[in-house]
Amino acid sequence: MRVRPPAGPGGKYTAERLAEHARETMERLGGMWIKTGQIIAMRRDIFSKQLCDEMSKLHDSAVGFPGEIACQIIEKELGRSIHEMFSEFDLIPLSAASIGQVHVGRLRANGVRVAVKVQRPSIAESFARDLKIIGVYVAVLKLLRVMPWGKWDEMFWKLRQTLADELDYRLEVASMRRMRKSLRRQKVYVPKAFVRWCSPRVLTMEFVDGVLMSDYLKALYADPEKALEWCKENDVDPKKVGRRLYLGFLQQFLEDNLMHGDLHPGNIMLLKNSRYSLIDFGSIDSLDKGFIEKYSLAIKVLVRRDFSKYVDVFLTMVPGLPNDLDVEGLRTEVTRELQAWESLTDAKGIPYEQRALTGANVRLSAVMGKYKFPPLWNMLRVMRSSMALDASLKFLIPEVNFFKLTGRHYEQRRDRMLKHMASKRSRQDLVSALNDLMRLPATVGENLLFQGELIKKRAMTFQANLSKAAEVGKALFATLFNVGLIGTVFVVARYLNKQHHVGNHVISTLPVRDVFTEMPQLSPGLWLVVIVLSVYLLWNLKRLVRVLGLKEIRSNPWA
Repeated sequence: MRVRPPAGPGGKYTAERLAEHARETMERLGGMWIKTGQIIAMRRDIFSKQLCDEMSKLHDSAVGFPGEIACQIIEKELGRSIHEMFSEFDLIPLSAASIGQVHVGRLRANGVRVAVKVQRPSIAESFARDLKIIGVYVAVLKLLRVMPWGKWDEMFWKLRQTLADELDYRLEVASMRRMRKSLRRQKVYVPKAFVRWCSPRVLTMEFVDGVLMSDYLKALYADPEKALEWCKENDVDPKKVGRRLYLGFLQQFLEDNLMHGDLHPGNIMLLKNSRYSLIDFGSIDSLDKGFIEKYSLAIKVLVRRDFSKYVDVFLTMVPGLPNDLDVEGLRTEVTRELQAWESLTDAKGIPYEQRALTGANVRLSAVMGKYKFPPLWNMLRVMRSSMALDASLKFLIPEVNFFKLTGRHYEQRRDRMLKHMASKRSRQDLVSALNDLMRLPATVGENLLFQGELIKKRAMTFQANLSKAAEVGKALFATLFNVGLIGTVFVVARYLNKQHHVGNHVISTLPVRDVFTEMPQLSPGLWLVVIVLSVYLLWNLKRLVRVLGLKEIRSNPWA
């Protein structure tokens, strides 16, 4: 009742202000609510642009807990005293988040400077309590059937899965080792994890000496001249770094299928000579291979500006189509939105958010929400990582042309494929491919067998459903036939009684004699017309019953 046009008292309850208030509230609550807000930011098909834009700014930061408690957790998890493991250990945390905090130390065994991530005490219990609250919200939304196409259950499952992954640092260690191997080819530095000094609640990794992208952006805003001087001293070209970040992101999920899912400025470290390092590998995504192939094709046709074909590829990626989907209307609307976005990509003075790939994704999400498409989680995960990266790219390459830069990715990809073809590994792949080719007939036979069995089961299910519908139809039309037969008998009896005075004594003794009395008075010709129409109706009902498979008419069709 307070929020009335124009935007409540004093005009302060605007959509932007309410979204900002929601973000501030979630930042104050911290913990699981930060993760909830980040997942809300992915659902641009459900929530408003203002809310999603604000939620995408959420960064996990919190007040640290005492260093003495961190030492107790480390000793309990690793089974040794702090002094046995570290020759140096700073009790004041370097940074703190809702799940844990980072301390700087030096390993006694090899003298390497390390960053030690320690999980907060009782954080798992706190998250479990908050999850129950979110579960109640989801149950209410389902009960009230609020936007059922939004798949609230899937959204809640995604949140639980994200929290489960981030609460076990062993999973992050495994992700770091995989990413370290994968990103070496891109010359992206990933710190080394010391597995011996890791546990579910403690992670020890190499300390990277660099400048966080978030600190650089703050300096760029506060003192641009000082930031420029630092770039010259360390041979850092912001535009080169921005292009490398974007092209590296495309290579991560389109070629390596191993994508950093949280590329906000606090997880990017600037190094000398325009290099960079990635940190915090608690959110690493590997997507479905079939989706990656389709998405790569979609990006490729988008670069060629073939927007109609983009719609065709997009429809193959969605998990299901809405009922009564107007495909041509969808094609027209998506093409119109992409053409409008394409016109902005090469214009000067257009904000980065409108000209980047995220601008196209935002427009596409709005159309998906309008047509009530179910959520495509693979695409939403890509969008989440892309939007997090945009927080850096909007300052590094503000005048980016998506078509030119993405086209460069496909050129470099072709060069990498040619280089791979001349390598020893390529010959090994060729031998493996020939072996697979020799097994092709047997594999085709197996697939035909499995697919045939699957089609048979689906056909049986369809036939069972069809049989149930046929049974209902038979019962319905058989009942109509019996009712029509009884009515026709009454009409014929009434005609014979009134026109030829047949059966007066019999009718007077029947329980339904009042029905005959109430029947209208008609001329002989009209009575004949009514009788003929009744017989014709009965004949057609009988044909329908026989088409549905009922061979005889019983007095009780439901038997």
